This record gives sequence, structure tokens and C-alpha cells, in this order.
Amino acid sequence: MSDVAPSRPVHVRTIRVEVAEAPDEQLDVTAILVDERPAGNPRWFGATPPRVIHDMRLGLRIRHRDLVITAVRSEMASHPYTICPEALPPLEQLVGLSISRGFTREVNERFGRQRGCAHLTALIHALAPAVRQGAGVAFADRPRGGAGLDEQWFVNSCQAWREEGPLHRLLRAGDEAGLRALSAFPPEPEPRGETD
Repeated sequence: MSDVAPSRPVHVRTIRVEVAEAPDEQLDVTAILVDERPAGNPRWFGATPPRVIHDMRLGLRIRHRDLVITAVRSEMASHPYTICPEALPPLEQLVGLSISRGFTREVNERFGRQRGCAHLTALIHALAPAVRQGAGVAFADRPRGGAGLDEQWFVNSCQAWREEGPLHRLLRAGDEAGLRALSAFPPEPEPRGETD
């Protein structure tokens, strides 16, 4: 694209999701969405909005065993309309949902379009894969309850983990060597014995 004139950013969206291990085999999730206008905002209904148009935060407590949301907290530090925060109390409907199969559909049914804030809904969609990855890292050394639960975590989460695809077949067969062979990461070197 060297022959294209340089572009000037007019809208920048940043989403950050942090997953932390919490007591009682739970996870604390903090998700932040910030929309800013680097060049400033055009006047909107007679007012000039601030450079940061959206600054929204969502905190979740999630039970590791089944990825069920057990608590929610939310805030809007910056928003374009005084009525925007009315979208926060309905987020309590997240409590009891599992971030596994069907989560996106459930979120869309509860908060899609006029039932919620489009930006918070986008943030919820973005945090789900990060939660699944964070849960796998936080509790990697603990048993998760058998292959069935492994399948719940991975199968149909993406094309690589599609049902009856190569990774699913290897997982179901318990073939760790086969799974390692398909890894894009280099294998760790074998530990060397101690020398005298």
C-alpha cells in the first residue's frame, strides 16, 4: 500500500480483557472498551463531545468448573448520552450464564439491539474467548473432570477445534503426541540430566 496516501485515524477502539485467578477456583475478569476520536469530534446536536466518547468497564466473577458467571459489576466513565447508563442494570442477567456453547446467542437475545448497549454487547462478545483461554492457563495443573469437559471447552470454539476435525479426534482419543504434532509452537527441549 505504499502508493496510497497516508491515512489519518478518526476513530480508535481499544478493548482490553484481563483474566485473573481468584479464590475458590474462580476467575475475576475485567473488560474495558474505550472509543476515542484522535482528531477530535464533530459537533453533535450543538455540543462538542470529548475525545474519549466511550469508556466502559465490565467486571465478572466466573466459576472455573463450568465457566458460569456468578457476579457482575459495570460502569460507564464516558458515554455520549445521559440515558446510556440505563443499559447497566440489565447486565445482571449475565449471572447464571456459562461462557461456553451458546453464550453469544444468549447475550444477543438479552442485550442485542434496543435491549442493550451495542458497545457493551461488543465488549461481552470480546471477553468470552479471553475467559476461556485465561481459565485454561489459570487452572492448567488441576483436573477439569474428564474428556467431556475438555470437549466443552474446545470443540466448536473455532474452525481448528471443529467437531470431528483433526484436533477433536485426537482429543477424544487422548492422543497427546498427535495434539503436540499439530501445535504451531516449537516443542520444549528435553530437560538435560545434571552433570557432576
